[in-house]
Amino acid sequence: MADTQADSDARQVSLRDITGKNVKAILALSVSEDQKKVYPRSNAYSIAEGHYPPDGDPVWMRAIYAGEIPIGFLMTSEVPERGVYFLWRLMIDAGHQGKGYGSRAVELLIERIKASPNAKELMTSHLVHDGNAGGFYQNLGFEYTGEVLDGDDHVMRMEFLGT
Repeated sequence: MADTQADSDARQVSLRDITGKNVKAILALSVSEDQKKVYPRSNAYSIAEGHYPPDGDPVWMRAIYAGEIPIGFLMTSEVPERGVYFLWRLMIDAGHQGKGYGSRAVELLIERIKASPNAKELMTSHLVHDGNAGGFYQNLGFEYTGEVLDGDDHVMRMEFLGT
């Protein structure tokens, strides 16, 4: 019964613009204290960084909602003309984790990217200390590339063939 409820709740996930009406709610979301070791950036930091990306690539940011409740944040760096997308940030508030919301948010992102005319790959990474993230992304179809950035940031890729 609990799985059925979680599945039902996850189907209600949507990705929405961050606006003046919801930005305070998004800024108030946070991971648990233990998770801050592997997810050190706040949503405020991420939103600021998204407006001034270090590499200059376009950034797409969205609030993650479950029904009408803001529960997370997602940010990608994108080079659509090359068909390359990078899931830069994904966070689900500590009080809303374990309900399938993160998986559904990434599925919605993948659907959006696949609908793009030149989609080739979606990449992401996770810190070595957050091994659970690797399994999470593998369950969604990502594979390790073997590349490790800065000694502890494991790169993963999902390729889109024939889209």
